[in-house]
Amino acid sequence: MNIHSPFDQMIAMLEHSHVFMYMIIDQEGRYRYINQKMASVTGWDKSLIGNRKFDEQIHYADVDFLRQQVQQCLQHPDEKLSVIARYLIDEHQHTIQWEMSAIQIQEGEYAVQAMGVLLSGDPLDDFTASKYTHQFSEYLDGVSDGFFALDRNWTFIKVNRFFESVTGLSRQEMIGRSFWDFFPDTNDQAYAAAMRKAFDLEETITFEQPWPPDYHFAVSATPSKEGIICYFIDITLQKKQQLELLANEIKLKAILDSTTDINILISADLKILNFNRTADLLSKEYFNAQLHIGASFSKYVPKELEHYFREHFERALSGEKLTTERPVALMNGDVLWFEFLYYPVYSEVGDMLGVAMNITNIDARKKAEMKLLQQYDRMREIAYLQSHEARAPLSNILGLINVLMLYTEKTNDPEILQVLELLNVSATRLDTVIQKIVSNTRHE
Repeated sequence: MNIHSPFDQMIAMLEHSHVFMYMIIDQEGRYRYINQKMASVTGWDKSLIGNRKFDEQIHYADVDFLRQQVQQCLQHPDEKLSVIARYLIDEHQHTIQWEMSAIQIQEGEYAVQAMGVLLSGDPLDDFTASKYTHQFSEYLDGVSDGFFALDRNWTFIKVNRFFESVTGLSRQEMIGRSFWDFFPDTNDQAYAAAMRKAFDLEETITFEQPWPPDYHFAVSATPSKEGIICYFIDITLQKKQQLELLANEIKLKAILDSTTDINILISADLKILNFNRTADLLSKEYFNAQLHIGASFSKYVPKELEHYFREHFERALSGEKLTTERPVALMNGDVLWFEFLYYPVYSEVGDMLGVAMNITNIDARKKAEMKLLQQYDRMREIAYLQSHEARAPLSNILGLINVLMLYTEKTNDPEILQVLELLNVSATRLDTVIQKIVSNTRHE
């Protein structure tokens, strides 16, 4: 989890709660945040919530009291207050019991955070308030989230059924006994340090608590007038998915780091999102520059390749997959050939993440290819010289042979006749070979 403050932690934990409503009210009396549960109950658009005042749709009999409680929280950040308020929304009445406290958003700025559960019924009097308190307890017993409350001596004063099922202890065993009688106060348990911190600092502390063998919880420890209240939700599935994702990321990184290819992921605005070990090592070796996630990739592109890189990067952003080969001049004066592969990268939902570059050193292969081409060119040149330089004297020889063949009728010397015949056959064969060489050279 990328959570950096109690404010962020509480939002992350309660955003998808099916039981508890959660809201943040700023110093101007406007909603800064509501979770999905509150949005579903009220029908309010979460994206427009910042324009809504917290007391707009409160029952007229409750509005003054609610305003006083909110101001009390802002003026006395160390106090924890409880209030029941009725909301009139689309001709329907929703009664919500809130537990309120102040939270520091930034230096010198406070807001009010409130966690609540939905109640129901007619306008409250003392009797119905008592009824709702009982109903609240019953409601906590029926939810799938965990809950327990301790007094200032760390003694259990309330637990719900889910907490009983997780611990394997009944409420009769726990109520009236110290929390530390059942759960060790040791440094190797996250709950011990977190709950003591919440108690000592009088602020909400959120943390994760493994609960072998079946559970992993996200927990919120909130101080109250009586002592401390702990809410926890089951994040076992999310944690398992996180661990699987992390394991896959480690495997993928191991594969990428083991290759001799350079792999770099670049965002649409040219920021480095990821790179493998080879990319970092070769960047240091070739360009004397260390790669950094978040740095602009532009500063790692040689000036002579900048136009070429921009062109291919933009084409990849538009969805193309491109492969090119180019020589690159290094800082030491050497020139190496590289193959550049550009391709777009998308998220699981189809959003463009950026462009991946795979760069392969093909210098040895490329130089071998160039050497073969040079050798081939030299062979073609030799073949051309051999064929064309030899063709002229051979033509003269063939002409002389033809002239001499005219005199065969004037001589009866068999040796002369045999020599002329052999010269004619050999010259004709040589002419056939040279014609083939000339023909092949032209075709190439």
